[in-house]
Amino acid sequence: MASKTCHTDFLVTQSEVMKRVETFERRGIVEGFFGPMWGMAHRRALFEFGAARGMNTYVYAPKDDPYHRERWTQPYPKQQWRALFHLIRQAHAHRIDFAYGFHPGKGLCFSASRPVELLLSKAERFYDTGVRTFAVLFDDIPSRLEHAIDRKRFKQSLACAEGTWLAEIQSRQPASWRDVEWWICPSYYTPDPMLARTFGRFEPNFLQTLAQHLPSQVPCFWTGPFVVPKHITLAHVEKIAKQLKHPLILWDNYPVNDLSMSDELHIGPLVGRDPQLYKKVYGYLNNPLLQEDLSFIPLATCFDYAANPKHYTAETSWRKIICQRFGSKTMSHWRAIRAFSMAHQRAKTAKRPIHLSKKEILQLKGAVNYIREHRDTAWARELRPWHKLMISTLK
Repeated sequence: MASKTCHTDFLVTQSEVMKRVETFERRGIVEGFFGPMWGMAHRRALFEFGAARGMNTYVYAPKDDPYHRERWTQPYPKQQWRALFHLIRQAHAHRIDFAYGFHPGKGLCFSASRPVELLLSKAERFYDTGVRTFAVLFDDIPSRLEHAIDRKRFKQSLACAEGTWLAEIQSRQPASWRDVEWWICPSYYTPDPMLARTFGRFEPNFLQTLAQHLPSQVPCFWTGPFVVPKHITLAHVEKIAKQLKHPLILWDNYPVNDLSMSDELHIGPLVGRDPQLYKKVYGYLNNPLLQEDLSFIPLATCFDYAANPKHYTAETSWRKIICQRFGSKTMSHWRAIRAFSMAHQRAKTAKRPIHLSKKEILQLKGAVNYIREHRDTAWARELRPWHKLMISTLK
């Protein structure tokens, strides 16, 4: 059984890193996408890959894990728990802090006592394995309270209910849990109008109200100016940090490609992230690509940015990972695959056919043959939907 020093060791490592380079205190992955879950073998491979590039935090929160979201009150069955237990040990072996995410918001009665008891009971099992960081996620639920008793108690304020619920969790956790860190993802996690169109209009001053009721030092997730932002600036996070008055964790939805993005392939480098974000952001975590093998390409660039944002160069980082995984001689093919993916995305947005220049067509033909020659590899199998689209585009 891991002891209190397990979590402390991560923080000591962080302090040592911070002395050497100006960076985020928390860096890594929030596996928070909708769709088929990653396999345990891939997660373990990711720990080794990420740890070598400065990753120190992993949040387990796959939307399609029923025991994370739909049946969050239920304990994991024996087989699933055994797999999670070994995953946690692997994370700790690589000095990565394993954070477990609860997603209790759907239909939750905030005034009821039982849900808090169930959450803490489930958390205790994770605590006994050495987990010291827990995230309570209220993303993607209705923007208004669903129960009359909650609407009366919290005066129609979902923000008040969410902040108060975290306070109750902290007040009722075992007294010995002095080394536990709780995080929250509020229902209002971006000013993107799409959020209100999907889940309903949010109350005014949501973040300020949340801050008033949330225990001090509980970090809050935020996705940026949009759910999937092209740019995140220091000015933006400074504004949000001022409203929240709590540590800020960026849940960066790059390179994720779930839901309406499932036909997109985000294998280019991370771009558009201010090199000064670390000055106001406690944690920087990326929501990854669903395709396991291909995910290593963009995630390598995300890790490079997070580890040293002031000196991150997107193209240099991208070329480096392509050379490491596939060899320098394949660079032209991967450039063509990346260019086609971007052209497809632009065509989708503009609602028009994909347009390629004569040079791009010639390069794409080479990439199509390259993928065909490697069709039995994991990455080529993951590329099949786009490979077929490339072929049809060339006809």
